[in-house]
Amino acid sequence: MAILLVLRWNNGVYSLLMNSPKLRLTRRNFLKLCSVGVLSAAIPSFSFSKALAYESKIKLGRVAQEGWLVFAEPNQNARRCYSLKFDQIIPILETIKQTEEANQGETWYRLADGEYVRSAFIQVVENRRNVSQEPIPANGSLGEITVPAIDVYLQPRLQKTRRRYYYGSTFWVKTRVMDEFGVPWYELPDEINGIPYFVRAYAVHLMKPEEIAPLSAEVPPEQKRILVDLRVQRLIALEANREVFSTLISSGLPATFTPTGTFMTNRKRPSRRMYLLSGNPKVDYDFPGVPWVSYLTLKGIAFHGSYWHANWGNPMSHGCIEMTPEDAKWIYRWTTPVVPFGEPYHIEETGTRVDVLSGY
Repeated sequence: MAILLVLRWNNGVYSLLMNSPKLRLTRRNFLKLCSVGVLSAAIPSFSFSKALAYESKIKLGRVAQEGWLVFAEPNQNARRCYSLKFDQIIPILETIKQTEEANQGETWYRLADGEYVRSAFIQVVENRRNVSQEPIPANGSLGEITVPAIDVYLQPRLQKTRRRYYYGSTFWVKTRVMDEFGVPWYELPDEINGIPYFVRAYAVHLMKPEEIAPLSAEVPPEQKRILVDLRVQRLIALEANREVFSTLISSGLPATFTPTGTFMTNRKRPSRRMYLLSGNPKVDYDFPGVPWVSYLTLKGIAFHGSYWHANWGNPMSHGCIEMTPEDAKWIYRWTTPVVPFGEPYHIEETGTRVDVLSGY
């Protein structure tokens, strides 16, 4: 028997409903979903109700590109099943890493039996809802989005904007306010123009000092070094020439290439709105809440997390060295200088050495 499953956005919450796209569930996968409480006991009607109003124990993905295709096999030459919508949330039942010979080394996700999607524009997310009664300090508090996406308002529950904030992005929280129903909201002012934006408080985790404490603080700063190989799109962190961390990255496209040479991470900020608004939609972008920014140049080339794609191992950026928010946070914590907790921007004369090798 085939069960049809989809996730719908409704008032800031994703819900599971009984309609397209066709994610066919085996009995095993059906039981996995049952285990997270997303299926009601009303079989055979299968009333799905606000599934993501609760934390999920299955792996989830957010579609970051409209029309992203689902294939019958983990191969782009296979039959096309259907396409996914932008911001749709999908279950990830299995991760399949292809070999270079088999399929250009791509990673695929299995959504259901006979339905696979390339990982390049699927952001792996969680749905962690937060309950916080802590007061917001006078200078604000750093917050991290811990749900797949959240709608943004100009006033609590009123004047919804076209913005959404996404999993892994970071913002400075100014205040907590209650709406007319006693529901808590956080004010997240835009760092460029100061416009106050509001999101439901459950979507934001207020960071604690230990969560961004320095890593390998006992290692002398001069023994830390980062190597970025643009040819293979990989970053390696070294301590006394011993590899301690490695990850795939996405550097600049040929037209907006990442500069090569030796740099240092002497400027940092935990959150930054990055944008280019020239009037040309083909090149313009606007990404609020870019997390864990460690600058390499005065022109703004930096390590940072990205939530708008997952095409790691391929050039994608306007010159920066992009990686997952989790990896960018590791780099932010491991490199020097150490940013004092609660400081929105920090600069020193020196930082961790970074060698960027040419890929062209």
